[in-house]
Amino acid sequence: MRKLNIVKYTVKAMKAFFQRWVVAILVMAAAIAGNIETVISQDVKTGNLLLAQTQIKADELELVVALPELAEIILNGGESSSGRVIGIDAQSQALSIQRSGKTATIPLSQIAKVVFKKEALVYKIDRIPRLRGGGERPTGKAVTWRGIPINNFTVKNTTQGQAVLKLKPPVVSTAQLRGIQSVARNRQYVVDEIQFNSQQKTITILAKPY
Repeated sequence: MRKLNIVKYTVKAMKAFFQRWVVAILVMAAAIAGNIETVISQDVKTGNLLLAQTQIKADELELVVALPELAEIILNGGESSSGRVIGIDAQSQALSIQRSGKTATIPLSQIAKVVFKKEALVYKIDRIPRLRGGGERPTGKAVTWRGIPINNFTVKNTTQGQAVLKLKPPVVSTAQLRGIQSVARNRQYVVDEIQFNSQQKTITILAKPY
């Protein structure tokens, strides 16, 4: 009987010991998760808004690019119009621009190219307006991305000219994606020019990092 009591006591002690260990492990896990969340939060607040808003996959990159607020739309016949680019509709194959509170729609088949003015204000992802050509200089080489499906380009913020560009092979290689990702850590690509191929439903984008 005494041995049985000793065994029961030992079992209870072992259960209590393991319960304390389980509680300790859960507490440690919660603390580690909290620290990780804090570090991520601090990084987003202090460091990398660009990286936080640039979605990255193994073979695909959703890149936030900036559109200067004034663009010249050059038509195939040589005529031109100007305004803020507020959208590109892949289904209707049309470009929407806005100026003086009025909106106009131009078929992509009539457009030779869209050239964004160098003297126009541009809002980078930090929402601070800048003027290119003044104190704001590009911090890297110009790039050209060809053959981008039109529906891979979306204007997300028409007021501040923020657009999302989805890049993936074969438009760019996996190695080029890594290079673009590296640039986007602390800089943002500003679009200089957009060209359209309405037959293939693709666009070409010329941009520079700032």
